[in-house]
Amino acid sequence: MNLTPRLQAAAELCRGARRVIDVGCDHAHLCVELVQRGAERAYASDIREGPLQRARETIARCGMEEVVETVLCDGLHGFAPDMADAIVICGMGGDTICHILEEAPWALSGRQLLVLQPMTRAETLRRFLARHGCAIEQERLAREWDRLYCVMAARGGHAPYEAENGGLFSDAMRQELLFSQYLGRQAERCRVALEGRRLAGLDGGEVQKMLAILQREEHHAT
Repeated sequence: MNLTPRLQAAAELCRGARRVIDVGCDHAHLCVELVQRGAERAYASDIREGPLQRARETIARCGMEEVVETVLCDGLHGFAPDMADAIVICGMGGDTICHILEEAPWALSGRQLLVLQPMTRAETLRRFLARHGCAIEQERLAREWDRLYCVMAARGGHAPYEAENGGLFSDAMRQELLFSQYLGRQAERCRVALEGRRLAGLDGGEVQKMLAILQREEHHAT
């Protein structure tokens, strides 16, 4: 499949997975790619019938009806813990991903690898994972047009811990070639937020703390 950089990174992080659940599958391109890479079975799920119909068309076109199954459900409610060894949730807001995982505590037990790609609020997701004892084992950065996206692989089963760097980035991300760019863009986002809060007469203390963390890391990364 001709995957986007975000989905390509997710596919690489799923390496070795035999049975995969893809929540919010869209056209099922990732499921097909993972089967082509050696997965035994993939589940393409979505909360809406429209995306599932597109997924079925992709699956049929690739002749994979026997190994890629579509599932109409909300989040992980249509699945049992023994159905997969990897769960992929890509292309959703960080808050939404947190909600999906919170509604399925079995996904946080450590039995499944979690491959997550938040479109927004990645720091919220990292803090959620820390509170629920999910260690971020790898985190990639993918560039699409002018945006940088985080794609993380995490596994539960650990003791809860405090998210490093306030959840703004993970230690696993430091080896990425785009890390310095990511820090710079996050710092600029904080500066814009600070100015907005100043103009609105609101306290910017928390944002200032975030900016300080990012600037300190930028200094070390250069």
